[in-house]
Amino acid sequence: MGMIESIRNRQTLLLTLIGLGMLSFLIPYDAVIALMGNNAGNQSAGVVNGEEISFLEYRTKVQQRNGLFNYTDNRAAQNEVWGDIVSERLYGDEFSDLGLELTKEEFDDIRYGDFVSPWVSRTFYGGQVTEEQKENWRQTFSQMYSDPNGRANYNGYADIISLKRMREKFDGLVKAGLAANTLEGKREFLRTEEKVDFRYVLKRYTSISDDEVEVTDRDVRNYYNAHKEEAQYAQRAGRDLEYIRIPIAPNFDDRKRAETQFEQWQEDWEEATNDSLFLFQNSLDRDAKEVQLKSAALQTETKAAELESASVGDVIGPYFEGEAIRLDKIMSKEAVADSTVKCRHILLKTDDINDADQLATLEARADSLKRRLRAGDEFADLVNKHSEDPGSKATGGEYEFQRGRMVKPFEDFCFDNRVGSIGTAKTNYGLHLIEVLDQQWTSDAITITRVERAVQISDRTTEEAEQLAMNFAIDYGTTEDFRNAADTLGFAVVTARDLQSGAEAITGLTNAGEVVGWAFGAEPGDVSNPFRIDGDYIIASLVRIKEAGVPPLENVEAQMRAGAIKDKKAEKYMDIMSGSSLEDVAEKAGDRVSTASGVSLKFPSISGAGSAPEPDVIGAAFALPLNVISEPIQGANGVWVIAPVTRNPVEASGTFATEVGSLNERTYFRNLPLSSGTPVRLSSAIQEKAEVEDLRQGS
Repeated sequence: MGMIESIRNRQTLLLTLIGLGMLSFLIPYDAVIALMGNNAGNQSAGVVNGEEISFLEYRTKVQQRNGLFNYTDNRAAQNEVWGDIVSERLYGDEFSDLGLELTKEEFDDIRYGDFVSPWVSRTFYGGQVTEEQKENWRQTFSQMYSDPNGRANYNGYADIISLKRMREKFDGLVKAGLAANTLEGKREFLRTEEKVDFRYVLKRYTSISDDEVEVTDRDVRNYYNAHKEEAQYAQRAGRDLEYIRIPIAPNFDDRKRAETQFEQWQEDWEEATNDSLFLFQNSLDRDAKEVQLKSAALQTETKAAELESASVGDVIGPYFEGEAIRLDKIMSKEAVADSTVKCRHILLKTDDINDADQLATLEARADSLKRRLRAGDEFADLVNKHSEDPGSKATGGEYEFQRGRMVKPFEDFCFDNRVGSIGTAKTNYGLHLIEVLDQQWTSDAITITRVERAVQISDRTTEEAEQLAMNFAIDYGTTEDFRNAADTLGFAVVTARDLQSGAEAITGLTNAGEVVGWAFGAEPGDVSNPFRIDGDYIIASLVRIKEAGVPPLENVEAQMRAGAIKDKKAEKYMDIMSGSSLEDVAEKAGDRVSTASGVSLKFPSISGAGSAPEPDVIGAAFALPLNVISEPIQGANGVWVIAPVTRNPVEASGTFATEVGSLNERTYFRNLPLSSGTPVRLSSAIQEKAEVEDLRQGS
């Protein structure tokens, strides 16, 4: 009864799957899609400025575009057509209002004249425009125009080229109008050159236990109400979904068939006197490659012990490696050149390794550690306590490598010093305290010929995976059932958040266009039919629809709770951190007095005080009278009390050409190159304002 009830609950999916299967024998695929409404004239492919774009218009233009250009991927054609339709809707009136037009003389010139437009150059000439190519294209377009059968194609090219050129002109005007002036250059100069030194006490939020403050649900909601409209929390329109992957993988019978065949080849190969002939006669030559295994590489092999003990001419296997089956024949065993070193190290980091004071501090720490080693401390214990290289802590700081694998100062120390040497090397990572453990200049190597072939999946195995996927989609039709069943059956649930319409990839899945398209047509709680993608069946469940704008609390509750906790910590310590001197404040806060030197408004981060910029703190440092203690300041990294010590007033005059140029390049023109055709940030802002909706749903 349970199965019957499940089928009743999901009868639409079941009938759809059965119906599509029957239709596929009777009607061409395009007609099936048409019957399903995917390109029906009354379906909307999207909305621009409140105007709907019909799927019929969109699909027709995609077909036309594919007829004119050779796209390696149909998705590329679809996305370019969509972009051109949006461009027409958004900028058509602007082109007219600005008086932009394309004369016949310019139309000829941008195709094969003195000025070939950037888009034409990329599309028709591959970026390499020559006089010979120009003449070829002149003749091609002329013949196309003269041929009644080719006139439609000519007009199609003309429409596309005209639109692209008008957009290039528009973007050129935008770029010409977005330029910094002298006043902005002066302000940038002063923001960089004016510096302040100040003393401070900082009580970091991270140094305050969450247990010290009490945050209620009401506090979280109050924080949400106060901050929900801030840009950092703005929610883009999107979808959250979960999916499982049901692999189409070899089963026991598939592997047994492959193993039986390879066992026969193993016997024959050991007896063969001509390896190349044996591989060719058994059609194994394309699956064979020569591999040299030595030292560390050999130890990673599944059959390392057998390879080491085998003799030349022996064949190891067959054995499975993932979804492939292997045979390895020993071709030779010999010593080969191999410059390899083994060492262990302790990494001491700093903000700037080239700063003399910071380097001196690190060297003093390294000297102290060397003294402890001489006193008998274990190197591995010092690694655990002092090294800032997380990649080697688990192995006691050890590395084994060949020449050319590490940064040069580190590598040079290890190869140029004798085994047992202990010393330091300076790199961009920091200061390394290194002990050389071993060096070798030759290594025993085993050369093998490896035959590796993927285990062939039978039709029956494929059908079983398909049936399993269809049964899952039918039986578990809600998100809750989907999750419970995935857990029971051992399928990993992958979460993909903030999916954007038209996206091709999601978390863990590269070719996800169909899944994304489904998500934008589904309702929360829906479970999809199976999609066959990259050799697996994918089944998805839509968890959440996110509308653009202010997010609901449940979508940002974790961030809001973290903010509320930070506010409570700040409130507590702002009441505590007062006094007649910074030393007095430090004592009350349980911290110390520190100094920040050479801080500018342009770079509002304070070295050693946390990663987040502190604009309020820097602003106060420039505004307060010298040696006057501030009130407690709630900053990004903690609660501050500061006292400015020195400032350097800067006189500025001139054209500030360097700063103006830097602003133009960094702020105004970034992502606005004429060669790429589209000013990315401006285009995104215009589309957001026009409320462009892409409803193509991955089709």
